Amino acid sequence: MTQDTFSIFQKIAPDVMGTIKERYLLLRHIADSEPVGRRTLAGLSGLSERVVRSHVDVLRRSGIVRFTTMGIAMEPEGKKLMPDLLECFLHLNNLDDLQRQIRQALGLKNVCIVPGDCDNDKTAKEELGRQGALLLNDLFGSVDTVAISGGSTMAEVARMLPESMANVTMLPARGSMGNHVEFQANYIAASIAAKTHSSYRMIHLPEGLSESALKLMYESDRQARESAAMIGRAQAVIFGIGRADRMARKRGMSVLQREALRNLGACGESLGCYCGIDGKILYGTNNIGISLKDIQHHPHVIAVAGGSSKAEAIVAVMRACRTGTLVIDEGAAEKVVQLL
Repeated sequence: MTQDTFSIFQKIAPDVMGTIKERYLLLRHIADSEPVGRRTLAGLSGLSERVVRSHVDVLRRSGIVRFTTMGIAMEPEGKKLMPDLLECFLHLNNLDDLQRQIRQALGLKNVCIVPGDCDNDKTAKEELGRQGALLLNDLFGSVDTVAISGGSTMAEVARMLPESMANVTMLPARGSMGNHVEFQANYIAASIAAKTHSSYRMIHLPEGLSESALKLMYESDRQARESAAMIGRAQAVIFGIGRADRMARKRGMSVLQREALRNLGACGESLGCYCGIDGKILYGTNNIGISLKDIQHHPHVIAVAGGSSKAEAIVAVMRACRTGTLVIDEGAAEKVVQLL
């Protein structure tokens, strides 16, 4: 169905289009949380319990969901419909047009938008992870080495990735940062390797070292040198994007350093590089691994980020990146377009 057809339907039956959107969003919540009760669905969706009851009754009669003693769950037929329903949802919300605008303005190969806003919708983060995992899974079989960054979004990608026999080598894109082990690149690379029956390498060099300390540790660690060489040749790179102020704080930068970054105009950070809204890399942390400066040397690049509060960070980083596929949510996409 073309976008023109959807536009006609929206004009002659806007109430029907609203119903379709509500039922799709309910199906998303059911798929992510099944089995789930009506009261919980009402809280997740923002709809009243009466409206939720009406919608799920129709979905049950259509064979898309079923009622169990534990709550509402998806039928196999409903699960099969979800990819097609997502495409319809994109058309209904003109998200396909947003994708085109962002892709052209930032010079990217592809842009994928998922429904919701991570800032206030937990399922949007899950959708981001699912879409990132789908794109990564599609690369398995055509690449031998994959480098992945740390962060909560990449952890969600790893969680959503299905088990497979990918037989690749998973690598951390950079060294470790922060105190949450489950969000560190080493841990995420290892967990993906376990799910895909693959091998992995680690980097045991933390971020934030001085240049002299990093050089000394690097020269004395043969394994680190071997891992760094493999990371530099990684055929695919998947990474998250953060706000410059938040990432500077997570890295333990001093107040003076954070103030200096703010004065420079840094608004986005990824792979150790702090970028201005124009895409200029203003500062880079000391570490071995992949940097935005040489990201174009890698054949397959996937960036995953969401939340309207990250819009400026996403524009800054992707203007510096200038390649690959960007996966964002609806909230971020609407703000990004306003900045372009």
